[in-house]
Amino acid sequence: MGRAERVAAAIVIGGGLAVAWHAYAHLKLGMMISPGAGFLPFWVGVTLVILGTIWLGMSLMAPEPTAATPGEPPAERPAGHPALTRLVPGVLLVIAYGWIFERAGFFLATALFMVAWQKGIEREGWVKSLVITIVCAGAMYLLFSFLLKGVLPRGAWFD
Repeated sequence: MGRAERVAAAIVIGGGLAVAWHAYAHLKLGMMISPGAGFLPFWVGVTLVILGTIWLGMSLMAPEPTAATPGEPPAERPAGHPALTRLVPGVLLVIAYGWIFERAGFFLATALFMVAWQKGIEREGWVKSLVITIVCAGAMYLLFSFLLKGVLPRGAWFD
């Protein structure tokens, strides 16, 4: 897994550099008290570069996996290809979330998305899924509605 992680980390670093450069070169950054259109993308790009660099460093320092010694059973791998078992359902779930967001409103769409993600992608139990959903959806609602003074959709289904 070492080489794949190094390649993925390099892609994250490259993507972060591209985003930060584009925001810096083509968008107005502004300042913290009056951010421009490029402020958030620039800092997201910088954050991706930092996290990708940490990930690359950790993968370079990690010991290489060793082959199984004779007589030992091989390490078990999850059934199915990772792209089919997690990536594709995850992407489809995000697309469904985007589709239902305006129709059902922020809170219901987010709650449905988070429960579906926890149950379908992460394979968590019902109690943990519901606790994560309630805490995170509530915290995001408080953040966007009250702290950032944003207007979140109530949903066309409820008008």
